[in-house]
Amino acid sequence: MRHLSTQPDAEGAALNDVSLDIRAGEIIGIAGVEGNGQRTLVRAIAALAGTAAGTLELGGKDMTHSDLATRRAAGLRIIPFERNVEGLSLNSSLWENWAMGRLLQGGLLSFVRPKKIQAECDTALTQWDVRYATSSQPAGSLSGGNAQKVIFAREVDDSARLIIAAQPTRGLDIGATAYVWKALRRARDRGAAIILISSDLDELFDISDRVLVMLRGQVVGEYGAPYDLRQVGQAMVGAHA
Repeated sequence: MRHLSTQPDAEGAALNDVSLDIRAGEIIGIAGVEGNGQRTLVRAIAALAGTAAGTLELGGKDMTHSDLATRRAAGLRIIPFERNVEGLSLNSSLWENWAMGRLLQGGLLSFVRPKKIQAECDTALTQWDVRYATSSQPAGSLSGGNAQKVIFAREVDDSARLIIAAQPTRGLDIGATAYVWKALRRARDRGAAIILISSDLDELFDISDRVLVMLRGQVVGEYGAPYDLRQVGQAMVGAHA
């Protein structure tokens, strides 16, 4: 991302001249008081926020004016902020929710063979240790941890090059949280680049290779381990030097 600025956005502060790089096999943590551009950052990478200036590249290809389908085909995957609103259709079946990734990447014809899709969905959900009765049950019937695993099963595949994980453990119990952390580390070790957005600094410090702080739509600090809680906290409220 090079000097990216966005139009005013309903999801929070507009981005203002944001530049960042993330390498394959790296987790970057995004810290900041909520409402300081984190949601807009995700929307900009997902082609949902209007770009006013700057450029965005993925894998060396210019994606500044590409739509979401093109970016997903290049390897973009998103675990959204609100799993029950943005991540899943609660009244739709598990297999339909899982297969939505294919639809977003232009695979509409795959829905002509629902039995095949359901079988593939069962395989994926089993691999991700989702506890469910049948892939035809509605997504809204699952616990929070299992619902999040369905999203991971859809988004964290072998073609994922850049994974945005937005508050991926919010509302989860200790067991589900540990599972999410393990899944993110496993994806990183396979070579995916990961942007982790969290309001939990302990989570960011534990799993991130670097931490960036956002304030009023800008990146105002970058920190490496060992992390200084006081320093990062001051940057979050604009009190850093």
